[in-house]
Amino acid sequence: MDAYGHSREGLRVSLVGGGYHVETAAGCWEAIKKIKDGGFRLAIVDANLPSAQGVAVTGWDLARILRAFNPLLAVVVVTAESSPEVKAQAERLGVSRLIEKPFNPRELRTLVQALCAEATALAETQEGRR
Repeated sequence: MDAYGHSREGLRVSLVGGGYHVETAAGCWEAIKKIKDGGFRLAIVDANLPSAQGVAVTGWDLARILRAFNPLLAVVVVTAESSPEVKAQAERLGVSRLIEKPFNPRELRTLVQALCAEATALAETQEGRR
C-alpha cells in the first residue's frame, strides 16, 4: 500500500509481471481489512501515508497493525529516507525489509521472491508443529 496511486499501480504491474498475485489498497483501512480477511504472506507499505478519513495513521502504524493481525506476515516498508533512526524503528517493529526510494523493480521482485519463500517455509514449520 502506498500513498500515491501511480506508485501503487507501478508496483502492482511490476509484481504481476513477475508472476505474483497482487492486491492493492488505496488506504490504510482497506489494507487492514484485506490483511485481516485474507491469507497474505507479504505486505509492502509506504512509510509516509497521508491521513485517511481524518485519522493520521503512518506507514509505521500500519506495519504494526498488520503484523498484529498476522505475525507471520512479511512486511516491507518503502521510505524516502533510511537514517539510523528509521532503520532502528524498522528493527523495533520487526519489519522484514526497509527499501529506500527510488528502487529498481527487478530488485523488488527478487526481494519479494525471497520473502515469499521464507514466509512459505515459516508457515510450513508452524503447520508442522500443530
